[in-house]
Amino acid sequence: MNIKSIFKQKASLASVFIAIVLSTAGCKKGAFDINNNPNTPTSVPAKYSLSSALTNTAALEYGVSNGEFLNNWMGYWTQGGAYSASPTYVLYQLTNSDYNGNWTNAYLNLENYSLLQRTAGTDPTQANFRGIAMIMNAYVYQRIVDLYSSAPYTSALAANAQFSYPYDSGSSIYAKSIAKIDSAVAIISGAPTTAISPGTYDVMFGGKMANWLLFAKTLKLKMLMRQTQNGIGDAGVKTALASYTQADFLGAGLDASINPGYSSTSNSQENPFYYDIVKDYVGNPGANTLYYRANAYGVNFYKNHNDPRSTAFYFPATNTGTVVGRIYGSTAPESNQAISAIRGTGFTSSGADKTSSQDAVMIPAFESLFLQAEAIQRGYIAGNAATTFKLAVAESFRLLGVTNGANAAEIYTNQADALTNYTVSTNKIQTIITQKWAACNTFDPLESYSDWRRLGYPSDLPVSAYPGNTATHIPYRLPYPVSETSYNSTNVPAGGTAQDIFTAKIFWMP
Repeated sequence: MNIKSIFKQKASLASVFIAIVLSTAGCKKGAFDINNNPNTPTSVPAKYSLSSALTNTAALEYGVSNGEFLNNWMGYWTQGGAYSASPTYVLYQLTNSDYNGNWTNAYLNLENYSLLQRTAGTDPTQANFRGIAMIMNAYVYQRIVDLYSSAPYTSALAANAQFSYPYDSGSSIYAKSIAKIDSAVAIISGAPTTAISPGTYDVMFGGKMANWLLFAKTLKLKMLMRQTQNGIGDAGVKTALASYTQADFLGAGLDASINPGYSSTSNSQENPFYYDIVKDYVGNPGANTLYYRANAYGVNFYKNHNDPRSTAFYFPATNTGTVVGRIYGSTAPESNQAISAIRGTGFTSSGADKTSSQDAVMIPAFESLFLQAEAIQRGYIAGNAATTFKLAVAESFRLLGVTNGANAAEIYTNQADALTNYTVSTNKIQTIITQKWAACNTFDPLESYSDWRRLGYPSDLPVSAYPGNTATHIPYRLPYPVSETSYNSTNVPAGGTAQDIFTAKIFWMP
């Protein structure tokens, strides 16, 4: 359906498309069966819309084009030399037509969770579904704010005949989302014994509501740590975390990951990242397998710090049998055989090569532990920062299936290297954030991007070497999409054009 015609129908901002499950055969099949008509949403039990909504969130995170630019900007990936350089990547010449899936698909997903919450209502037996919907609403809004700053929130999901949707400030959305997380935790914690378990329709935690509480509190921690430098600031974050302990957050071995039954049956049923970067369902190169290659910045970091994860993130180059990176923005005519391809990161129980059925990891355990390590180091929560830091690194090795991961991580973090060894580091926040950056490669480049904007680490992150590039740093944000500038222009705030991406900051940036 043409997106322009959709907006002219004066639908609610996010009701352009409501992906809900129609099949009653079970989530492993039904999560991919969707209703495409935006004007006749189907009423279905909460358990079916839960599966679909979570699946769509995974697609938002890992789908084609949604996070690829961040993997490029953050020094993980680059364009292969066999392709003409894209000005969007190498000169940062973004327009309001670039990466719009991060906005439009996010609001579609928010409508999924709004439907789920409306379906659950205030029925005590549906408390778990209501709580999950509220948590995931906060999750998606956090992503929108981190990429765009202000956004429609208060009335965004209500039908509006004039298609006029006011914007809320990023700080307001964050505050309301954190309050929503708190309410969701209270709802789930106070659910009666008659409350229905989502069971296998919960394609993230399989109906284990204790894990949802950990996820919710980790998401809150993530949003609070964004604001250490601005927003509520150091004192505000410390106060907000005063009652929390490490036991409140996702810990070792507990990755928050989604899997609705990914398989190689068709491209649409593959893990979305695997289809994008590795192979399609018949074994041909995926959507961008041949386009992206290893970024020399990332490759050199892993090599210079004796980091065995380089071969988990990248394939050895065909010509040399070793991991080789390409300088970001290079104009050298290097063949794909000379530069390492991107490996389809994910995990399996054996740490073997990744498959189309692998999980889509939303918040890995290592990310939660790095957040905790920083919070401990700053005095926000009690704990041993050094121990938590080392555990975070070990969890990254575990998730990637590094051989003898625990032992390898111990050797790695005991080097006489200030960027790997917390004990010898004289700037412990830098060491924590640098190792978090090293672990977030492919899994969560938005987290790395946010840390760079918040703290300036990695401090030597390069800009494109492409001739004619005048940028002294990577952009701070995305411009508002064409759908907003065309149909909701009277409400779009200043600072969101393609000319503002190097100067307009997200509210939590210093």
